[in-house]
Amino acid sequence: MLYQEITDKATHVLKQGAGYLQGIVVNNAGTSWTLQIFDDVTATSPKATIAGGTALTIPAAGTSLPYDCHFSNGLTIVTAGTTAGSFTISWY
Repeated sequence: MLYQEITDKATHVLKQGAGYLQGIVVNNAGTSWTLQIFDDVTATSPKATIAGGTALTIPAAGTSLPYDCHFSNGLTIVTAGTTAGSFTISWY
């Protein structure tokens, strides 16, 4: 299993090709910090989205978001909002 802590407002390409998104653990919610998850290696015209493709507001620290889902094209995370917090995402 791989994992990465994300602590900024940016686009992160975590994996190219097929894989499995296990989940996200929120370490710090930030302020109005949002998250989008794409089944692709780009957030511009992605092939598919995970979690409906809408920007999700990061919940309170200590929250676990289990996704337990496969992706086919890649895993790209886009964060935005007022102030970045911190979350750890795990996949393989």
